[in-house]
Formats: sequence, structure tokens, C-alpha cells
Amino acid sequence: MQKYIAKRLFQMVIMVIGITFIVFGSLYLAPGDPAEILAGESATISDIENIREYLGLNEPFFVQYGKYLEGLLHGDLGTSLQSRQPILDEIKIRFPNTVNLTIGSMLIAVIIGVPLGIISAIKRNSILDYMATTTALFGVSIPNFWLGIMLILIFSVKLGWFPTGGMTHWFYTPTGIKQIILPSIALGGRIAAIFMRLSRSAMLEVMQSDYIRTARAKGVKERVVIWVHAFKNALTPLITVFGTTFGALLGGAMISEQVFAINGLGRYMINAIYVRDYPAVQSSVLVFAVAFILITLLVDIIYVLIDPRISYES
Repeated sequence: MQKYIAKRLFQMVIMVIGITFIVFGSLYLAPGDPAEILAGESATISDIENIREYLGLNEPFFVQYGKYLEGLLHGDLGTSLQSRQPILDEIKIRFPNTVNLTIGSMLIAVIIGVPLGIISAIKRNSILDYMATTTALFGVSIPNFWLGIMLILIFSVKLGWFPTGGMTHWFYTPTGIKQIILPSIALGGRIAAIFMRLSRSAMLEVMQSDYIRTARAKGVKERVVIWVHAFKNALTPLITVFGTTFGALLGGAMISEQVFAINGLGRYMINAIYVRDYPAVQSSVLVFAVAFILITLLVDIIYVLIDPRISYES
């Protein structure tokens, strides 16, 4: 297992370097000049050239990219062109909000989706099953930004139960609960529908296995068959989707952050794209990529803990 982890970490380094090259090259070729945006409309050509010279934008591509990699090796993500602040300090402020929103959304998805999927599998072809699958279909179809706007209009503007936006506390505090509920439902509603459908299909497949029929034939109680024998073996596909979805939500929470005015990393990256703040965009993408890779590695390790038959040594 240790050899596998070391191999994956080495692969992660190669992948991160490749990601930095692709992102850096894409922004280098993108239309628009950061120097012109920073200089303003009243700036002269000489002013723009001085800014380009100061920022090193006149240097060749590989020289700029080499300096960027050198900074990364020293833990320096660069300086924001817009705020003139170290990007690492700005990410430290915003990334916890994104993680907070992602955790809240995943909790909503798991608490709602997985139990509904299991109940729907147990009560197959019943009215409850039809209602759950229909609700899941609607959940997958509804865009999260539209759902977020509707939640704000109903529960914040009209009823006044929750704040319209912002995030200043973690999800486990009383204030944080009020702040996290609406954005978590908006972002996690679609994921809950996916979990419901996946857990239903996984449970249906496991419930038709021979060892389940053997356990029932031996007189094992139904709840033991479901939760001890069936559910444990249905966890593997759920963990796969959970890990990849968690990593995707870290990078995909930007729309919900915009709708609910959450000072997260996704919103920070969108604003950086608008003003051509290339160092901020590069660093944001890098953080999302590293987080996603680490989460997938963690999922592989959890596989072994759940199912001892899985081994990566070979």
C-alpha cells in the first residue's frame, strides 16, 4: 500500500506540472491585456508598456512559465494583479468558505439521497419508489443557480427565515447553519438525486446476489440482511461517486457562491477571469486540481479499508 501511495504521489506531481502548463499556456494565449486593464482607460501607451515591463509580460512564454514554477517550488503563488496582495493569503481566506459549502452540500446529498435510494430499492415498484425516482429526475434536471434564486426569494425575501447570502461561520455553529442551509440545498439537491439513483441501483444489484438469498434462507432478520450484508457491499460505487463529486463540487461551487454572495475561491476565480488577473486564476485552478487529486487518492485508500479483498500491491 505504501508503494502504491508513493507511486500516486509521484503521478500527482507530474499531473500538477501538466495542469500548470496547460492553464498557463491557455491564459497566455487568451485575448486581452492585463496591463491595459490595470492601467485604465486614460493611460498612455508608455504607461501600459511600463506596466508590462514591471509585471514581466514582455518576456517570452517559457521564461514567464519558468519563473512561475520557481515560485511554486518556494511556496509562492504570486501576487494578485488586481489587489496587489499575495495570492496565498487571499486563498487562505476564501478556500475555507468553499470547503464549508462543499461539506454542507455533501451532507445534504448523503442525508437525503442515500436513505431514499435504499428505501426505494427495498420498496421496489411501489408508490414510494415511483415518487422517489420521479423526484430524483426533477432534481437532476433543475439547474442549481435557478434553485438557489428560488430558495432566496421564498425563504429569505418572503419568509425571512434565512439570510440571503454571505458566509462567516462554519456549518456546525448556529449562525453557520442558517447561512449554509440554502446554498447547500441549491448545490446539493442535484447531487442528492444522483446519490438516490445510484444507491437504488447498487442496492438492487446486491439484493439479488446469492449470499443475500442464503442469509434470508438461514432466517437472518431482514434489517440485518439490508444494513449488514447488502449496504456494506453497495458502498463501493457510492464512495467512488462521493469522492469524485466532492472534488468536483470544490471547483463547481462557483455558481452557488455567486448567487449567495459567498466569498469563496470559486467566486474569487470568476472575478479574476473578468479582470484578467492571470496569477490568481492559475493559482485557483492549481488549488482545485491538487484538492481533487488528493481526494481521489483518499478514495482509493478507503476502498481497501472497506473491502480487504482489494489490493494495489500487484
